[in-house]
Amino acid sequence: MHPKKTHIPLLAFSYGEGFHTNDPRIGLGESQGTPIASAGAYQLVAAETVAGTQFRLTLSQVSNSQELAKIDPDTGLQEGVGPSLVRSLMFSAHHHFSFGSLQATFARATAVETLTGQPVPEAPRLIWDVSGTTIRLPWGLRAGAELEYVGPKPLGDGFTAVPVREIRGSLTRSFSAGLFDTGVHFLLANGYTGQTLETLQLPGEANPFERIVGVRKASWAGITLSYHFRKMNQ
Repeated sequence: MHPKKTHIPLLAFSYGEGFHTNDPRIGLGESQGTPIASAGAYQLVAAETVAGTQFRLTLSQVSNSQELAKIDPDTGLQEGVGPSLVRSLMFSAHHHFSFGSLQATFARATAVETLTGQPVPEAPRLIWDVSGTTIRLPWGLRAGAELEYVGPKPLGDGFTAVPVREIRGSLTRSFSAGLFDTGVHFLLANGYTGQTLETLQLPGEANPFERIVGVRKASWAGITLSYHFRKMNQ
């Protein structure tokens, strides 16, 4: 009898320290920024393949001596919130089938101001994504689909952003030995992009109020036709 083989997951640990330049325009705002800020990062990665499925787990921590957050909707300038600490976890699974592939990703993060312990405004907190790519169907059709969710995030002053949900899909087919591609693509979206806070006084209001503003995401569908140029043999 042969001894049972033990398999150890791939582990990798790294540390890095660097410097980056902050947006110099912050010096034109209410608070004076610094032209150079330092950052240090720890990262642990674990990867393993089980029954043909690739799993990957990434844990990271990044400390910044200075953090820019919240773009002012009136001036376009970022606000300095001082030192910050960001911790994140990302887990993904990827499996290849004979007819295509499926992938799922989950990411969770926390970002806080080191001095006050308050959440960094407008920093993403939760993102998960499920996608299927190059799924082969009968009659030479190929399909793709993706479902993405971006969770709520704090905007500051007790306000919380609206979650964003998106569903993308495509159905394509090649003709003339791959010379032409045609397909139908669509996006179903719910939520807003670029959510931030702005003090506005709407018609009929006696005083301006701080409120959440953003651009509503739009759903759409369209048909595409593409031609692949090939170099002729001489």
